[in-house]
Amino acid sequence: MLPEFQLSSQLQLFLLPLLVICLQCRLPADEEFTIIHDLAFADHAPELRLALYLPESTRPLPCVLAIQGGGFLPQTGKGYRGMAEYLAGHGFAVALVSYRGRPTHHFPETLADVRAAAAFLHNNAGRWNLDPQRFAAVGGSAGGTLAALLATAGDETAAESRIQAAVCFAGVFDFISRFQDPQQRKLQPAHAEKLVTNQAWIGTPFAPESRVWKQASPITHLSSGDPPVLFLHSRNDPTVPWLQSKQCHDRMQQLGLTSELIVYEDGGHSVAPANGKPREEMLRFLRTHLQVKQPAGTSDH
Repeated sequence: MLPEFQLSSQLQLFLLPLLVICLQCRLPADEEFTIIHDLAFADHAPELRLALYLPESTRPLPCVLAIQGGGFLPQTGKGYRGMAEYLAGHGFAVALVSYRGRPTHHFPETLADVRAAAAFLHNNAGRWNLDPQRFAAVGGSAGGTLAALLATAGDETAAESRIQAAVCFAGVFDFISRFQDPQQRKLQPAHAEKLVTNQAWIGTPFAPESRVWKQASPITHLSSGDPPVLFLHSRNDPTVPWLQSKQCHDRMQQLGLTSELIVYEDGGHSVAPANGKPREEMLRFLRTHLQVKQPAGTSDH
C-alpha cells in the first residue's frame, strides 16, 4: 500500500479534473426534479448508498447511472452531483452510485457494486417511474471503466443489471496494453505509479497473460449484442492515454458494434477542451440511443 501522503496527492490528481467536468454541468433553470437520498441498494454491502434524481414526468423515465471516478478508490458519488443535475435537468432520471475500491476491495467487488445499483433500479422501476428498457451508464476515468464494464460484461450477469448505452470519459479499457504498449507508456509519464494503483485495485501482480487483468479490461468482454458506447478523450491526457479509447472503439467497429469516438486536442484528463462540447455530445448520444426527444424550445447548455 502506498504511503498516506502519496494517496492524498493521487486523490487530488484524479478528483480535481473530474470536478471540472461536474462544475460545467449546470442545471437548466426551467427544469425541476426531486432527489431521493441514501437509498441502500446492495445486500452484499449494506453501507453503500445511491441518490436518485427524478425529473417531473408523466411517462416512464430513461435512467442513467452516474459513476464518479477517482483512481479506483472508494467513492460516494457525490462528486458527480453536477453531472446528475445536468442530466436530470434534461429529462433523465439519474442515480449517483457509490462503490467500494482499493486497497481493501478489488475489481470484482467494485463491479458487483455497480451491477447491484443497476439491478436495484431495474427491480424498483415501477416505484420511481423508470423505464427498465432505457438504462445507461456515464462515467469518467475509473468511472468510465466501470461504465464500460457494465456495457460489455452485462451479458455475463442477470438481465436486470444490463444497460442499453454507455458514455465513457477518459477510461481504461485494456489494462494490459496500458502498460505493455510502448506508445501508451510514453503518453503517461507516471505509468509506473499507475501500475501500482491499478494492481492494488485488480488485486494480483501485473502479468501480460494474467486472466484477472484481462477480466478487469472491458475490451476483453466485447461481444455481439453489446450496447452502443460513446468514448470521449483528450489527446493531451497525461493520466490515461487517449489510445485506450481508440483501441476499444476500433475493436467495437471490427465486431460490428455501435460506437463513437471523439478525441479533443486539449482538455487533459478532465476532457474539458477549450472549444469542444463533450457534455452536449454525451446528451446527444444518450438521447439517440435511449430514444429521448429534446423538448421544444430548450437548450443543451
